[in-house]
Amino acid sequence: MENDIPAYPNHAVLGIMKSAQMRSLMFERAEIAQAIYTDVVAKRTGRLARSARVETFIGGKNNDRWCGRLIVGEGTQYGLAHEFGYDDGDEGIGAAYQDLNEVLNMLGTL
Repeated sequence: MENDIPAYPNHAVLGIMKSAQMRSLMFERAEIAQAIYTDVVAKRTGRLARSARVETFIGGKNNDRWCGRLIVGEGTQYGLAHEFGYDDGDEGIGAAYQDLNEVLNMLGTL
């Protein structure tokens, strides 16, 4: 596919990337990621699933666009160990569940 988007700063594109509609779209995508996460994460107590929250922020390489962020594990002591695994240096080694990677893969198929 060919395009004719100029290399210099395109004010029309920049305006769209910082628009209220783009913020709403990024929030919606992050909410979809949150729903997927709460569905796939292990639920012994449900604390990890309940800890998932969404926020939007201005970001990107040049801080020129709205981005969405899914935050999980706040208020839990085991959020990182669940996601990335652990080795307690003795005999306990726990495998990583990598639920966030699964969420990204599922978002890529939508």
